[in-house]
Amino acid sequence: MTKNLKFVAVITLFFLISCGPQKDMEESSSRENISYKSSDLKYNYTYYKIVIELLLHKDRSNDAVDIFTSNITYFDSETDFMNMINRARELNKFDSIIKILNRWMEIDDQNIYAHKTAFSVYIELEQYQLASFHLDFLYNRYLENKNESYIDIESILSRNIITKNVVDYFEKNLSHYNSQSILLSYINILQKNELDELVVSYIKDIEFKKNRILTRKYAKSLSKLNETHKAITTLESFIKSSSVLDREVSFELLSYYLKKEKLDDSKSLIEKLINIDPSDDDFIFRIALLCFDNEKYSLSEKYFNILLSKSYSSDNINFFLGQIDYKNRSYDEALLHYSRIQQGTFINIKTFNVSMALLKKYDLEKALIYIDENIQIKNQDDQLNSLSLKLSVFEEIGKTIDTINLSSEILELFPNNERALYARALAYEKQGDIFNMSKDFDKMISLNPYNSLALNAYGYSLSLHKVHLDRAETMIRKALAINPGQAAILDSLAWVLFLKGSYIDAAEYSSLAYSKDQDPEIVEHYYKILLKNGNFDEAKYILEQSIKKYPSSKKLLNLLDNNKNAAINL
Repeated sequence: MTKNLKFVAVITLFFLISCGPQKDMEESSSRENISYKSSDLKYNYTYYKIVIELLLHKDRSNDAVDIFTSNITYFDSETDFMNMINRARELNKFDSIIKILNRWMEIDDQNIYAHKTAFSVYIELEQYQLASFHLDFLYNRYLENKNESYIDIESILSRNIITKNVVDYFEKNLSHYNSQSILLSYINILQKNELDELVVSYIKDIEFKKNRILTRKYAKSLSKLNETHKAITTLESFIKSSSVLDREVSFELLSYYLKKEKLDDSKSLIEKLINIDPSDDDFIFRIALLCFDNEKYSLSEKYFNILLSKSYSSDNINFFLGQIDYKNRSYDEALLHYSRIQQGTFINIKTFNVSMALLKKYDLEKALIYIDENIQIKNQDDQLNSLSLKLSVFEEIGKTIDTINLSSEILELFPNNERALYARALAYEKQGDIFNMSKDFDKMISLNPYNSLALNAYGYSLSLHKVHLDRAETMIRKALAINPGQAAILDSLAWVLFLKGSYIDAAEYSSLAYSKDQDPEIVEHYYKILLKNGNFDEAKYILEQSIKKYPSSKKLLNLLDNNKNAAINL
């Protein structure tokens, strides 16, 4: 075929793709392979490259992947391979992925990115022997390259949704590698997925007490398992055994002191840490922020003001001082600090914070006017930002109808906006409109099947109305498979099982949720489940401890008032 004919063929195909029905693609693809076959690989590559780009432009990724794999012998570019593998993973077309990987390895069997991709894919497919082959290659290759300090297993597995497969693989194959980096990558994966029981059981069986990184990892998981006392003891022992004060380990210890209300120990440790280098304002900022995150506002304010006197990052400091004043209901002072923010990290959050302060001090109208006056609408992103800020205001004050109306307005302009879909779904739930709530959640999940937030909220919302409990359980279990160990999801599953009469299983999941997070709603569910299982003393103790932590929680106080005789009112 001549070059001119080839060009004509491509142009013709453009019109076919643009105008022709999608169902004819498979047939036309077959005809193209016959009609335009050429011995000139260069022109065949160009031809199919254009075909694929046109298909992708028309959002026909499935057809693009099929064309690519059917004509893969014409391709030899790393960029092309990576692009089509990514497309195929989005479509779960693993047969195509394997074909592409095989072609890639055939051309360049030393390519690190090809081996990384293969390693991740084979774990996802539970083909652990093949996964090990590629990890062996990576391990040996990195050892040869002195510039590479470790194998970043976390990044390799960043797209791997099926955490169970990752855990299974490492449990069976980890001992094969004498690599601390691989061990740390595995521990990080476990912690990211809130599998802290595995972290603790794994680390405690190895010599780690002289390793500062493993010591901190161990303490972190202990704390998340509600064993903060053990975490504190672990870190204190490490610090005592060190000849000099380890700042990072001590900072970790400080976080647990603050969490456990050990204020005297906290203040003493802060002074020691600052004295290491009093001029290190960045570290003082970290301390102030840590105190803020742990709601020790007076302590946090002290160090923020020290930094402000030094003109350190004044915009960011004024933001946090404004937040402290807002939380203390000192709205005039909060507005004063917010007004001093001119630029910096929190400039975009400022508008919402000021609007909320105005809302508390004056009224809703002033808050909304402030948003309109301070966001210049230059493009669609600005418009979405403005509408989203207003939506957040309505959600904050529980304006259900306004939330529904504004979410609907956003969705008319941005039909696939998940933020608006989520807000509207929850607002419909508050109204008891299960039908429309389900429509919005269904759309969110169709846009992203791995959206654990939507899956969990969907299932839990159904349980609140005691409808479609089997479907609710299915949704929540899917969410848990995506994010194992997440407290909110464990709590949702526990509550659904409780409503279905599976009281023992409910207690197991509720206990796990409580060990990770003592939020009043989780406590409420755990309390009721314990009572139903006859664990009256434990239920009473947990409720008393939770009220100490959240003395103003109406939810917990109502439990104390209404359930003195261990009666459950559902």
